[in-house]
Amino acid sequence: MSTVSLVVRILAHALRSRMDITTQTPTFFEDAPGIGMTQLQDGTTTGHTRIDVATLAAGSTLPRHAAGTDQVFAVLAGRGRVASDDDVEHPVGPGTTVRWSKGEQHTSWADTEMTVVIVQTRETAQA
Repeated sequence: MSTVSLVVRILAHALRSRMDITTQTPTFFEDAPGIGMTQLQDGTTTGHTRIDVATLAAGSTLPRHAAGTDQVFAVLAGRGRVASDDDVEHPVGPGTTVRWSKGEQHTSWADTEMTVVIVQTRETAQA
């Protein structure tokens, strides 16, 4: 099942459920000033998929790091750039989806305030 299909299933389930309003305070990181992240799904109950919404302040950077799992970075609002192992910068904006494989080095920059959804999928043990 594709990550997008899984996200649609999770959201559809949430819409069928009874109303549940949750307010969370974003987590901020010392090594990435201007980055706030709120976890929507922890990855323990939905096929090992974690979903976060991140707000990147204009001029902020998610420092270069290896993807711990396969992940999708979907831009909802704002403009920025991403780079992978090759350090080539690619512009991103609303509607752009970037996929990184487990272990792939990558960096993200926000040229304007940017809101993104990050979907990470862990491998499950084979029976």
